[in-house]
Amino acid sequence: MLNQLNGWGPDGKRAAISITFDNMGEASELERGLDPVMGESGKHSSLEILPDLLRILEGSKITYFVEGLNCEMYPDVVKAVQAAGHEIGVHGWRHENWGTTDAARRGDALKRSTDAFRALGVDVKGFRPPGGKVDAAALRKECMAVGLNFASPLGEIGDDTEEGGFTSLPFAWQHVDAYMLHPGLGALRQMFGDPEEPVSLDQWGRVIDDLLQKVKREGSHATLIFHPSMLVTSEKAVDIFAGFVKSVREDEDVWAPTCSELVGWLEQNGQG
Repeated sequence: MLNQLNGWGPDGKRAAISITFDNMGEASELERGLDPVMGESGKHSSLEILPDLLRILEGSKITYFVEGLNCEMYPDVVKAVQAAGHEIGVHGWRHENWGTTDAARRGDALKRSTDAFRALGVDVKGFRPPGGKVDAAALRKECMAVGLNFASPLGEIGDDTEEGGFTSLPFAWQHVDAYMLHPGLGALRQMFGDPEEPVSLDQWGRVIDDLLQKVKREGSHATLIFHPSMLVTSEKAVDIFAGFVKSVREDEDVWAPTCSELVGWLEQNGQG
C-alpha cells in the first residue's frame, strides 16, 4: 500500500479518499440487452436522483466515470455535472466489459468516447474500465493512445502507481456499492471469495466508514465507487452516502481530491 510520508495533497493531510461515481443513464443496460430502469418521472433512475446527489456533494468534488454514449443521449447532464465542479472520466462507450471485449473494439470505444467528450467541451483525462480486472499493460497503452493519463481498474486498495506519465488508481470490489448491495451480483461475489448474499445497508455503511478510519490510521489512499442507479433504490442508501460525504468533507485529516487532482499531485511529489 502506498503511504505518503509527508502527507497527502498541498496541505499534507494524513490520508486521501477518492469518491467516484460510475454509470450514467441506460448505457450499461443497453450493452447487456436489459430493459432500462426508469424512475417515476419517466427519466432513467440514475438521472432522476442525480440532482439530489449533486446537492449532497456541494462543497465536495468527485470523479464521475461516464459512458461516452451519454454525450449523445444526455449532453446537458454531462455538462451540468462538470459545471457543478466535478471531474468527468470515461467509462467506455456503452459500458463494454473491458476484460471480455476484443482489443479492436476496445480501442474504437475508447477513441469514440474521448472524441465525444472533448467535442462537448469536457476535458477527460482518465478511464475506468467497466467490468473489473484487465491487463495492465494493454490498459496503459490504450489510454495513452487517446491522450488519457490515468486509469482506475480493479486492484488492491491503495496500490496507486505512477510511471512514465501514466497513473493507476485501483479500486477493490468491497468498496463498490453495487458489488456489496446488488442482489443480482451473487455469482461475482462468490467468484472473489465473498458470500453470495448481499450485505445489509447497515453493514455496507460500516464498511465504508471503516475504510475511512483505515486510511487515516495507515496514512494511505483509497478509491470508493458509488452508482446513482444503486443509491436511488433506497432512501437509507442515500442517507448513508450523504453521511459519508459529510464525514470526509469535515475531516481535517483527509484530502478528497478528484482523480486527476490526485494524479497531478502524485506526478509532482512522487511516492514514498
